[in-house]
Amino acid sequence: MIALDKLVEVGFTLSQATDISTFFRNVGYLTTDSSCVKSGVVIPDNKIFVIDNFDSLNLILKSDSQEYMDISKILIQKGNMNPNKGRVNAVILYIATLSSGETWSDLVTEFISVNGNWAQLVLNTTVDGNIKAAATSALTNNRLLVAQTVNEDVANAVSNNVALQLRALNNSNILLTYHTTANESLAAGLAGIMANPNLGANGSLYSTVTDITPEDYTSTVNTNLDNQNVSYYININAINGGSVSQYASPIVMGGLMVNGEDAKRRYIRFCLDLLLKAKAIDFLKKKLPYEDSSADVLLAMLKAVFIKCQTNGLVKVDSIIKNGDEIIETKGFDLQVIYPEVLREIDETLYNSQTYKIQGYYRDRLTGRKVEIDLLIDPTEADLNALLGM
Repeated sequence: MIALDKLVEVGFTLSQATDISTFFRNVGYLTTDSSCVKSGVVIPDNKIFVIDNFDSLNLILKSDSQEYMDISKILIQKGNMNPNKGRVNAVILYIATLSSGETWSDLVTEFISVNGNWAQLVLNTTVDGNIKAAATSALTNNRLLVAQTVNEDVANAVSNNVALQLRALNNSNILLTYHTTANESLAAGLAGIMANPNLGANGSLYSTVTDITPEDYTSTVNTNLDNQNVSYYININAINGGSVSQYASPIVMGGLMVNGEDAKRRYIRFCLDLLLKAKAIDFLKKKLPYEDSSADVLLAMLKAVFIKCQTNGLVKVDSIIKNGDEIIETKGFDLQVIYPEVLREIDETLYNSQTYKIQGYYRDRLTGRKVEIDLLIDPTEADLNALLGM
């Protein structure tokens, strides 16, 4: 949430501010196997269970089911040590029915229509075709998919394997892991670590994942996984030779989305995009007249998002460097509004549709590189639905 004094400064009451942090902290889990549910537990009509701790997990699911083991890997990261401590709020479990002619893409879309209150998705499948199908729907519906493959074709970089197929689609919403230890979901563990009210504050790279076994690969396999943008979990040791395993540290390597973008950077972009949209909707609900003073209110509200993100590790803080007599100032973000009176002269179409135009940039905390912002906020029903993702 934005600080109360900042809300007052822009004339916004606390009850009007939309807090979407729970969405960022929730993880969706999709399965097609209803046998995971304990005897005597009735599956709701909407096929949804909300599991927020081990007590509810133990009440609902059989402990020897894959679903139980996967979801436990998400929840247990709340007890992980900083900086890998997860902050998951709940796992939203959807027990889908895969009808004839349907794919996992259909199931993901169906899941979101029933309960879409989650940012990350984990699947109870490692089948190549199911991952590819789910990935398509995740991108279409603006969700982040953390998937796991056990296919050795990926480790061996065999032509046209699932990692290469996904990379060819340039899908920026997929984090693909490779892990073959029986019944262990590295994907679930990473989703648990990255679940955070400030999504992107915790990245996957170099994470230590509680209750996941590091695996031992050849240098060739490591290189193959790196080259295909696939994350994996291994022991790293500064000392070579025998009898030195006590000095090894298990860490996640890779840390890239399947399209090659740093996962932490992508999660930050995902988070900020939704925070800006939510704030834009809050502004539209105020029903202010289309004039320059209203544009100032909108600008202040959007700036407040970035100010908050500078304090929680998503956006680079402003810095000033003195080099002799030269002063170099680097801003973490810069936003400008094109005022309605200006739009009336330079873009009659935007002016007549009462559209607010915001331009600028921010620098993510990870790399410091600029991310350009070019945002149009139109109070028409169609564009409001677009902001809401409808």
